[in-house]
Amino acid sequence: MKLHRYETRSEMGIAAGKAVEKQLIALLQTKESIRVIFAAAPSQSEMLAYLRQSTSIPWQRITAFHMDEYIGLSQSSPALFSNFLKRHLFDQVPLREVHYINGQGDTSIEIGRYTSFLLEAPIDVVCLGIGENGHIAFNDPPVADFQDECLVKKVELDLSCRLQQVNDGCFESLEEVPRHAITLTIPALVNAGALYCVVPGSAKKDAVQATLFGPIATSCPASILRTLPNCEVFVDGESSPEERIFASRVSKDIFTDEVICMDEDHGFDFKLSVDFPSSSYVAPGLVDLQINGINGIDFNDRKLTVDDVLSATNYSLSKGVTLYCPTLITGSKETMFHLLTVIREACERYPLVNDCVLGVHLEGPFISAEDGARGAHPKEFIQNPSLEFLDEAIAISNNRIALITLAPERDNSAEFISGCVAKGIKVAIGHSMATLREINLATSKGLSLATHLGNAVPLMLKRHPNILWDLLAEEELSASLIADGCHVPDEFLKVAFKVKGNKSFLVSDATAFAGMPPGEYEAHIGGKVVLEANGRLSMKGSGGMLAGAAKDLLQNVEYLVNSNLLALSEAWAKGSTIPAAFIYGDHFRISDRVLVEESDTGFRIKRVYKNSKLVYSAGIITNETF
Repeated sequence: MKLHRYETRSEMGIAAGKAVEKQLIALLQTKESIRVIFAAAPSQSEMLAYLRQSTSIPWQRITAFHMDEYIGLSQSSPALFSNFLKRHLFDQVPLREVHYINGQGDTSIEIGRYTSFLLEAPIDVVCLGIGENGHIAFNDPPVADFQDECLVKKVELDLSCRLQQVNDGCFESLEEVPRHAITLTIPALVNAGALYCVVPGSAKKDAVQATLFGPIATSCPASILRTLPNCEVFVDGESSPEERIFASRVSKDIFTDEVICMDEDHGFDFKLSVDFPSSSYVAPGLVDLQINGINGIDFNDRKLTVDDVLSATNYSLSKGVTLYCPTLITGSKETMFHLLTVIREACERYPLVNDCVLGVHLEGPFISAEDGARGAHPKEFIQNPSLEFLDEAIAISNNRIALITLAPERDNSAEFISGCVAKGIKVAIGHSMATLREINLATSKGLSLATHLGNAVPLMLKRHPNILWDLLAEEELSASLIADGCHVPDEFLKVAFKVKGNKSFLVSDATAFAGMPPGEYEAHIGGKVVLEANGRLSMKGSGGMLAGAAKDLLQNVEYLVNSNLLALSEAWAKGSTIPAAFIYGDHFRISDRVLVEESDTGFRIKRVYKNSKLVYSAGIITNETF
């Protein structure tokens, strides 16, 4: 939903009229005719005045409906909604056709007749208002039903609704207001292609506030509008909540810079058409396809427990990572399968872990055994790709293998890659010294990613050809990159981003030391390591040789922004939507959302929503077992 705020009622009505006019014209550029439902109330007068004066709308191609009608009033009564719409629009423009609700005669027959009109084709546009009790159409709180099976029904009017008709000047006294009406139901309205809601006046202020900030409930039927991406609401200075109420809730969309009003309590937010200064952003959750460990927990340590995986998941959420791949490096078959079992059991025990773990990344054991290329992977466990090994891993993990990094120069690689692709598993090249011919062959079989491009190659390479040039030049390959300021220089990141574009994205490649304070630690692979304050992790006594990554994905995004390598929106996409699209496809949209604050001291995650549920807020995991 998007909210438009204007100082005066006149400005509001004209703006709403222009929005409806634009939508009608746009629809009629692709459709021969359209169907529009109109509300009848004084609140709509300014908008209707603009529409009837429009010279751009092809009214002869529009079929109109009205939204609700009193039962029992005479056809000549000026209070009839049909007569209101005739005066304000329907008799003033050359409509293709108009369908009126008849409030006289047999109500059940009329409901059936009007329902049949509505079912003839979808409704394209609804123009509506909000009642003082929060109703839309005549769906007052006592009779409102978000899941109503009817499109049209008879209702008894709430007392507050009837009083509003007197306050609006439609009747002189409460006794004159009918007690029953025929109304379109909430599903009949909200399933339209677009909705434009106009709500002026101080009498509507409480209803607007409940619509915007209250629970999504029939106690305020209009609250359902907040869940609709195709709904625009127009308010004036009298009906709008005070600015301070908005100011404490606003953030900006990290990609579009649109102002978002966050709903902390009920999980549905809305957009604002006016600007508010804000240092916080609403963003999709980060997606890390390569994380070996985090905050003292090592996914490659045989001591890993189910609760360790939960703790790692919770810590990742606190850093904005809502989807990740626990990454297992080369080890003995027994160790790797044991770790797969622990991760599977964690997913089975904790729904939150299952929702966050998009799959396991096997970084080995099918990599190069050459020094430099193999990195810290133990040489004795490196082997040729094996579909038998893969089938066992799939069975043990209960089909949770998402990505495999291998060296395509190894025997059986082409057959193995084809087998992975057939099983829906992504395959990457990494820790490899493959030739261009071997890379091209692997890519033709389905290889689709270069893992942590620029790393896991010997310190000395030929000027050209070499594997870095070959991987950059292979247009079919995406590339993951570590942007921690330690693994590759800024110049390499610039080149990789320019060459690969939206086929490049971030991974943290974080180890258990990410999130830990600076100091000396004992690593279960490689012995003593030194973690510096700047996040550089190196083997002790090695002259600075890296011992892995010690920054999480949020810190990688932060590094790109602070180093002026990418704008915030671009950097966040490389940590979220782009890796998600690599795994799930271009049409996948991350439903998880984070609220991130940018300050002089860095990025801070304020809140995280997983599957529309608040799972992290202000340093607290809200529900560990979720």
